[in-house]
Amino acid sequence: MTFENLQFQRNGGVAWITLDRPAAANALSIGLAEEFCAAVDLANNNPDVHVIVLQGAGKFFCAGGDVAAMAEAEDPAEFLRILAGKMSEGLLALARSRLITIAAVHGAAAGAGLALVLNSDLVLASSNASFQSAYAKVGLTPDCGVSYLLPQAVGPRRAAEICLSGRVVTAPEALQWGLVNEVVDESDLQLRAEDLALQLAGSAAQTLGPTKRLLTTAAVAAYSKHLEDEVATISTIISHENTRNRIISFAGRSKTASQA
Repeated sequence: MTFENLQFQRNGGVAWITLDRPAAANALSIGLAEEFCAAVDLANNNPDVHVIVLQGAGKFFCAGGDVAAMAEAEDPAEFLRILAGKMSEGLLALARSRLITIAAVHGAAAGAGLALVLNSDLVLASSNASFQSAYAKVGLTPDCGVSYLLPQAVGPRRAAEICLSGRVVTAPEALQWGLVNEVVDESDLQLRAEDLALQLAGSAAQTLGPTKRLLTTAAVAAYSKHLEDEVATISTIISHENTRNRIISFAGRSKTASQA
């Protein structure tokens, strides 16, 4: 299968999914969301693959949803319903899969980028990584599981602070709060992710999927319904005048910055 918005590579029992829209800070477009779902299925349907590594091309892990495309959409509510719905589909498939997912995070993981981190089983971060909700900046509510998984990861008080105030969490703070498993130098991130992924894939691989299922069964059972609620909420709130103004303003600033 040919991908245009991500790279899919396999190294033994490890599948590497690299978000590949560096000029847009790997923001999630509908095309990328569709390819993400296909890449997860491709990995999960290969019995020789046991681990997925998620990473981003360029300077950022993932800046979230494609705000510029939201601003230009003829029907923003329908656009968000499709985008958030498709990403939720892929993330739910990831949660239900037998595959162990490792996120290798460098630069910013914001909005839906934070969601990719939260939906991973293990998280490695470079020392320059940062984590933020970012939804409030553009007048949107969390999606892609952020409102479900973030309180579980860092506790309800810190989750509220991150989502409501727009607080940026640094890599050392993320380690202290339990949002990531390990922080390494930026130059070492790729090698560390490869070492960990190959270690897991080369272990008693038959135990990985069942162990993941046992660890997550209770949470995954309610996850699907919560994702539906997130999609319905975010696709409704985009019609609010304040939200529309924020999205247009944010998209304008991003376009100016990219042309500078």
